[in-house]
Amino acid sequence: MNSVLHFRQIFRKPFRTLLYVLLLALLTTFFSLSLNLYRNSRENIRLADETYSTIAVMELYADVDSRGNLLAEVGGVEDYAGYQALTAYGYDLSPIVHAPGVEKYDLRARYGAFAEGELACRPSGIRDSIDRMSGPMFCDDVIRFKVIEDVTESHQGFGLSGKPAEDEPAADDGLIRIACLGISKSISGQYLRTEFLDSANGAFEYEKDITPVFWLSERQAEHYAAEIACLNGTEAAEHIVLEPGTEYVGLVSASSMPPGFMRTDSGLYYADSINFKADSLFVDRYYYYSALGGEDVDSTARSGQPFWLYRYADVLADSELAEQLEQIRRAYYINARSFGVMATDDLLGVPAFHLGNMFMKEGRTISDAEYGSGARVCIISSDLARAQGWEVGNNVEFQYYEYDHFVNATLWGSELAPRYTYSDPQNFFDGGSYEIVGIYEMRPIVGTSTVSEAALSVPWNTIFVPKRSIRNAPAESELPVSGALLTLWIENGKIEPFLEEMDALGITGQKAGDYEAKFTFYDQGYSNIQPSLNALSGTAELLLILSSVLLLTAAVLLAFFFVLSQKQNLGVMRMLGCSGARAFCTVFLSALLIAALGVGAGAAAGHALTEQVGQHILAEANTAPEAYRAFSAYIASGQNAAMEFALGASVRTTAFALAAALGLFLLGTAAFTLRYLAKEPRALLPESHA
Repeated sequence: MNSVLHFRQIFRKPFRTLLYVLLLALLTTFFSLSLNLYRNSRENIRLADETYSTIAVMELYADVDSRGNLLAEVGGVEDYAGYQALTAYGYDLSPIVHAPGVEKYDLRARYGAFAEGELACRPSGIRDSIDRMSGPMFCDDVIRFKVIEDVTESHQGFGLSGKPAEDEPAADDGLIRIACLGISKSISGQYLRTEFLDSANGAFEYEKDITPVFWLSERQAEHYAAEIACLNGTEAAEHIVLEPGTEYVGLVSASSMPPGFMRTDSGLYYADSINFKADSLFVDRYYYYSALGGEDVDSTARSGQPFWLYRYADVLADSELAEQLEQIRRAYYINARSFGVMATDDLLGVPAFHLGNMFMKEGRTISDAEYGSGARVCIISSDLARAQGWEVGNNVEFQYYEYDHFVNATLWGSELAPRYTYSDPQNFFDGGSYEIVGIYEMRPIVGTSTVSEAALSVPWNTIFVPKRSIRNAPAESELPVSGALLTLWIENGKIEPFLEEMDALGITGQKAGDYEAKFTFYDQGYSNIQPSLNALSGTAELLLILSSVLLLTAAVLLAFFFVLSQKQNLGVMRMLGCSGARAFCTVFLSALLIAALGVGAGAAAGHALTEQVGQHILAEANTAPEAYRAFSAYIASGQNAAMEFALGASVRTTAFALAAALGLFLLGTAAFTLRYLAKEPRALLPESHA
């Protein structure tokens, strides 16, 4: 009976009761809204981290001469090649890879991989110059041959590009003279009927009527005067003199007229021209820089480099020369069967994969477990698969060796060109059988970038393998560093702190006689949504803090004033003999009724308003200045990742907000009610009634 009267008394003052309901509804609406927004902001950050990744491509720049030597002073240097992007050896990466925001890094290593029985070829379609037509990739050869006769006259009109000048009549002594470009007034255009006896490369079937090309500069003629005299006898060096029927050993490069090398019935490649040239083993290779061409590789002859043509009998009589030529033969055989391998810890760190220029066409990519265990698996390009006839599931046996001077060319159709340059016949540091698990395809690079295309392109014949699959590999400190080899993973949204650290350490910024590191960041469009993420996250955090403090404070105060308003009723009920427990339940149930109405309405309102408020915040963020997008570098907008923002309210989150608001008010009500019930009943009544 007392409880019923108490409930009636509550609603006798509807304004006060309605005020409690409205205040609780507003508090709960605010808290429910802010809690849902905060939950959405956390969820959107999680989605963004799963959808986007940010990588940095670092290129090292410096003022250099043509040999790549760093210049402390540019003025007055005649051999100045410009401010170039370089490949650096021995560069200390530790302050960079341990900088704030760097999650991990991958310094890829490139090696030559010799595959016995697998001639390295180009497929048709991989061509950016005459030198890159289909056929064997490595065309240098050591041949043993003898000339039968000079058949130039029978080939008039079929490519003859010149005849001996009128003041140089041909000698009628049965010998054959090949004009040397660079000295003679005539141009070599002779056809020789030749019998080929041996080939080191093993890839070519030479045309019996073949065009020889022999280029000899004055300096070279002077340097090799003894060798030329041995060939020619007393003849001057304007010509190379060949004696029909005599066996010779020549260092040559095989070539063929367009459209490229054609296969013969024997499975070899048809060559109709040979260019006598210096070997590529007894040379010192180095980076060469020019203001127009950028980075390239050149070479100079070492002391004792053999000449390009010898009588076979002279080779047999000279054991040192015979050993040199045997070393060249072996190197050429290996180079003709060498492939370019790139060892990596994460294929997605390769900029072309990250940007979407490369994608898996067949099979699968390398798994995390295979990276970790060093499984001997690999992925190859569709062009390489076509050139070699390889398929997913095939196994290829590789033997690894190091090669210097990696240049990732910038043109479509560029290729890795590993070169075995060791005299030791067993200079392989590891090897094994690799299973082809996937084939990737390349899209052409479009758009522009602040880094060179070399850092973004991938040579068509690149084979990717897990780095740990190669044992006894050189230490990381010995690996070259360039934009094409190094990838840094940066925490999304942490580019500016990273750059500030680089500036503070002096890594960025142009310096005389030292490298300047330049970074370009590829975030798959993350910086386009970063203002929205920041706005939603920052607003939600602020609103949650305010609503939490307000809810806690106001709920306790409302509970206090509600119980204070029931103080006299509690005293009356106790004076009329009502037990403390029943009096507590009566007040608590009244508070529960009021709270249920207010908190329930507020939770529903907050739930409904969440999406509208979230959209409004995002709309405001979209007007952020362009500076927020300063670090979003990409090749084409279609390569950006896409994420749908989570904006709707969660039933679970709203339920939690409802429970929190309800609980705070009821806990406060219970605490204050128990405090009053602990007093004497008369103490709860006004003094005039006490």
